[in-house]
Amino acid sequence: MTRRGAPAFDVRAAQPGEEDAIARVCRAGFAESSAGLLPPDVIDLQARHYYDVERLRRELAPQPHDPSWQGYVVAVSRDDEVLGAAGGGVIDERVGHVLVLYLDPALRGHGIGTALLDHVTAQQLAVGATEQWVSVTEGNELGIPFYLARGFVVRGRVPYVPVRGGAPVATSLRMSRDIRP
Repeated sequence: MTRRGAPAFDVRAAQPGEEDAIARVCRAGFAESSAGLLPPDVIDLQARHYYDVERLRRELAPQPHDPSWQGYVVAVSRDDEVLGAAGGGVIDERVGHVLVLYLDPALRGHGIGTALLDHVTAQQLAVGATEQWVSVTEGNELGIPFYLARGFVVRGRVPYVPVRGGAPVATSLRMSRDIRP
């Protein structure tokens, strides 16, 4: 898969040994999309917590017999450079959740994010999901237009509470779309 000006890439299940590259891409994407929306210390805390290499190692693959986490998928260049990563799962049998989707910020607009979302969606459809949800920090000028363009609709707002708890530091939009074939 390729678009003019973008590297050729494939989307596949993440493999052992790619944890550092996934952490790099997700931390950079999270920091860029959260800048000005979350306090810098919260951005750092969240990125270190969710994209810790040891955590990624444990969560790299799907959990056997548990579709609530279907493992990381990656977009990789022809020379196996990780360009983006995504992951999600299905809760309540029919409700899929996109839990992470980031790519190298320099590669936005070349179809990589869409290909990652399509792969996660296919995983969720394969286990019976009929709708898909995602949370995006309100004001995220990178994520919100991306999801709206792919048929997601804002369904509500919830407080954004940092991983260690405490007072909310922002608001997240809860967005969903129908994914029935």
